Amino acid sequence: MSLPPDASLAGFARWRLPVRRLDRLSPALAGLLVQVVATAVTLAIYCLADTVAIGAPLTFWALVQAALAVLLASAAGQARWWILMHGLFAPAALLLDQFSPPPWLYLAAAVLLALTNGNAMRERVPLFLTSRAARERLLALLPEDRPIHFVDVGCGFGGVVSSVGRERPTLECLGLETAWLPYLVSRLRCALSPNHATIARRDLWTHDLSAADVVYAYLSPVPMERLWRKVVAEMRPGTLFISNTFAVPGIEPLAAYEIDDATGSVLHVYRLPGDQATAGVQATRAASMAVASADCS
Repeated sequence: MSLPPDASLAGFARWRLPVRRLDRLSPALAGLLVQVVATAVTLAIYCLADTVAIGAPLTFWALVQAALAVLLASAAGQARWWILMHGLFAPAALLLDQFSPPPWLYLAAAVLLALTNGNAMRERVPLFLTSRAARERLLALLPEDRPIHFVDVGCGFGGVVSSVGRERPTLECLGLETAWLPYLVSRLRCALSPNHATIARRDLWTHDLSAADVVYAYLSPVPMERLWRKVVAEMRPGTLFISNTFAVPGIEPLAAYEIDDATGSVLHVYRLPGDQATAGVQATRAASMAVASADCS
């Protein structure tokens, strides 16, 4: 006897609800729990199959674990790059085991990941690099006839700030970065090339943006609504906020420029409203839409 469609959907929703709550945890902890649960379920199925004398190669069980991890991560609403990592983890671990690399290689990889993507664990902001085509479009949006205050809130390896500091007149060209390796590379890059850029190891949330004429960001979807509230509260009317790829929820950009690069980047350009009351209304609207979206999911 088959269940009515409504009953099936209700059962799926009840199953998905506790999994969805994983998204309230930090990304690293939620990812660890997904892997632990997927591995435990795979081991249980493996033991059951062994009991009934059903044999399968390790490759098969790695794929089972990967499929379960992807299913759980998708149900929990994790970002696509996390889902991709879950899908690759078990097969990659099996492949590495077959090649038997030296133990120090794992430690080196972990250290490198922490140095370059520490923000991905804390704030769900991995390291994204602005393409050359996107940098050229960004430069075309900046004035050539007057110096500006330009801030890149998460400058990575310094490609954007070094280009702006070299190609445009600036009163200040500042790159903010907290991950150690990108910060050091950015400092070295700007020191060795003719530009007027400064790199600071500083959290964007503690930096005052009131002097900025243009703020550029290439972060992730997660902090965009919070960043917009900060921009609205601190930047002057008429100044520009430019976000690469990730739009501000609920806010219509002044313009959106599609970039012909490998990742299909889009530069979303926002002009700060003429009065702060209007800006506050827009920020509230963005927050309300974000909350409504979370309640519906």
